[in-house]
Amino acid sequence: MKPIVKTEHLGKRYLVGLRQQQTTLREVLGSGMRASLRLFRNGGQRPAETIWALKDVSFEVAEGEVIGIIGRNGAGKSTLLKILSRITKPTTGRARIRGRVGSLLEVGTGFHSELTGRENILLNGAILGMRRAEIERKFDEIVAFSEVEKFLDTPVKHYSSGMYLRLAFSIAAHLEPEVLIVDEVLAVGDIEFQNKCLGKMDEVSKSGRTVLFVSHNLGSLAQICQKGLLLHKGELRSEGAMKEVINDYLGLAQTEKHFKLYKLDDKEMQITEAFITNKDGLVTNELPHDEEFFLEFKVRIKQIKKGAFYCVALLNQYKERVFSEVKAVEEFLPKESPDIHIKYEMPSRLIAPNNYSFLLQIFLPTGEFVDNLPDICPFSVVDTGSELSTYKDYGYVQMKAKWQMV
Repeated sequence: MKPIVKTEHLGKRYLVGLRQQQTTLREVLGSGMRASLRLFRNGGQRPAETIWALKDVSFEVAEGEVIGIIGRNGAGKSTLLKILSRITKPTTGRARIRGRVGSLLEVGTGFHSELTGRENILLNGAILGMRRAEIERKFDEIVAFSEVEKFLDTPVKHYSSGMYLRLAFSIAAHLEPEVLIVDEVLAVGDIEFQNKCLGKMDEVSKSGRTVLFVSHNLGSLAQICQKGLLLHKGELRSEGAMKEVINDYLGLAQTEKHFKLYKLDDKEMQITEAFITNKDGLVTNELPHDEEFFLEFKVRIKQIKKGAFYCVALLNQYKERVFSEVKAVEEFLPKESPDIHIKYEMPSRLIAPNNYSFLLQIFLPTGEFVDNLPDICPFSVVDTGSELSTYKDYGYVQMKAKWQMV
């Protein structure tokens, strides 16, 4: 049987620091001015700065398979999905897909802001190649799942980001394209909706449809997906059974103990560096269970957003939260420079021996992220001789509760 998805030597190259496309007169003029300045500064020679988001990626997906795609930030996951969704063209190679494709890569992708929720359901269905009868048959299910009945005849430009997400996911999941492509947009919703979406993804996977699913929640991928792809720095590093690919990812992650942002964005507040140090101040990713250690991170603050918070969360090996802690940004203000350095202490004998990583965020009371690093600084806590050393499963937190006989 022919594969429903097949990529051959797929590659995507971007020009660093250059706009890929100019759509307005201002952008065209600005691009020309920047190009002239670069030529002047470089003695008439245009610098050939390029980056390969994908390099020579080839794989096949059989009809009805559910594929989990994992990798660290910048590995090329979203670029791959955009090529498969026909949003962008590859620089080299080709991708073939048989049948209709439904993709959910960004909140509200394909929505027309002036149209109502009802009209956008019809529009998205038509874009997916559905007949009106098919759309009407699924219409009530889409509305019920999205929970936007009250605002169904309101233009979607008045929707919150959460309402956008619920309706967009509901359309993509219910209109039954042959291939469903889902990026990590589920992280935008609240916990209740995330669980609802994951349940729907599990239902879709059992219906015989082909699904390509990117997520940092490795536990969910292990349950839903039969096969996995591991991307690393644009290359296909591993392919096979989902749990085996997850193990390859965890082994790979242990070599990347230091996060550093080399190119700053125009964000008001941005985390630029993060690393783990032991009690002696040395950067490491392997720590004894009976010693304290520190997550250290640096933040550049151009402008303080009122009411902003830092969030530090410990993630287990499946990228599920073990615990979270928040702190008001206004408690840590820069003095002479816009950069600050924060040290977050983890007590000894708190975390059980296992593999972990951290999530770091700066967010507003509305739930909007100013900066979001969902999975950084992977590390291992090693048992150096505890009373639990004879057990294979430690869990994640070591408790010292009071015991008494009554």
